[in-house]
Amino acid sequence: MGKNPFSELPREVSVLSAVAFFVAVGFGLIIPAVPIFAASFGVSKTAIGLIISSFAIMRFSSGLISGKLVDRFGERTVLGFGLFMVSFFTLLTALSQSYGQLLTFRTLGGLGSSMFSVAAGSIILRATDDSKRARAQSLYNSSFLVGMMAGPVIGGFLTAISLRAPLLVYGILLVVSSAAGGFL
Repeated sequence: MGKNPFSELPREVSVLSAVAFFVAVGFGLIIPAVPIFAASFGVSKTAIGLIISSFAIMRFSSGLISGKLVDRFGERTVLGFGLFMVSFFTLLTALSQSYGQLLTFRTLGGLGSSMFSVAAGSIILRATDDSKRARAQSLYNSSFLVGMMAGPVIGGFLTAISLRAPLLVYGILLVVSSAAGGFL
């Protein structure tokens, strides 16, 4: 049996890798549902594409802001609040009654995601010494990618229940991840 890849790394790396896995599973859950949910509001394919892109656009455009927040309020606070924001706005996304609400809530979730990502990266950089930093980053990123592979399959099944179900499950996974990240 192989050696535990986290054994020589700080605890923060395994905790953040677990959080990243569950965040990514949740994100993957909504991949099949979001375009169909957006289409249920009778909007164009371009508007559906904007729903998908809005999250990433906000993540991209708020990266520097997130870095300033981490510098000012600390990694743990920004990580927990960022995950809370994604959770809160994902739950509101699930309850959207119009395309405008869907776009607004999905976009605002991207800000929380940026905050989480920047804070997590900062924690890994700070907690891990130079000789193990690349391995720590690799484990963290791999956990996220494995979650992204698992999520859409599960999300496809959840859409059979309801188009809102993947969003609700994602919101709950984020609450759990936020608590775990904040306390551990």
